[in-house]
Amino acid sequence: MSAHTKMRPISSQRDHYKIIIVTPKSEKISYISPKNIDKLEAFLDKYADRDDDEPVAWETLAKDRIEKYKKAGLVLRGMRYREVMSQRELAKRSGVSQNEISKIENGKRTVGEKVAKRLAEALNIDYRLLIQT
Repeated sequence: MSAHTKMRPISSQRDHYKIIIVTPKSEKISYISPKNIDKLEAFLDKYADRDDDEPVAWETLAKDRIEKYKKAGLVLRGMRYREVMSQRELAKRSGVSQNEISKIENGKRTVGEKVAKRLAEALNIDYRLLIQT
């Protein structure tokens, strides 16, 4: 596991692990369920032994997932998780149906500009992150 990542279980998130990601410029706190902790550790181990400190683009790390879920789907799911928001809550805030949000997150629907803007406003992100390129 990377020396820059600390993991410990916390009770306030229903026994999820609190992940503190430390970079030279910032610290970020996130949460992960116990069922996914082994996957995260294996993923981190894969990149922990690199000889250089050059950053790796998230698209490189998530290449297989992008093929399956599309970039917009991963961005949408990630931003929704960041906001600790369910698909249902995002649907209420954006006016986009929960069914459509699910289709986007699962790579079964592309995102047009109108829908991207509504979702992005609810998530406080740039809508262009959700547009397929």
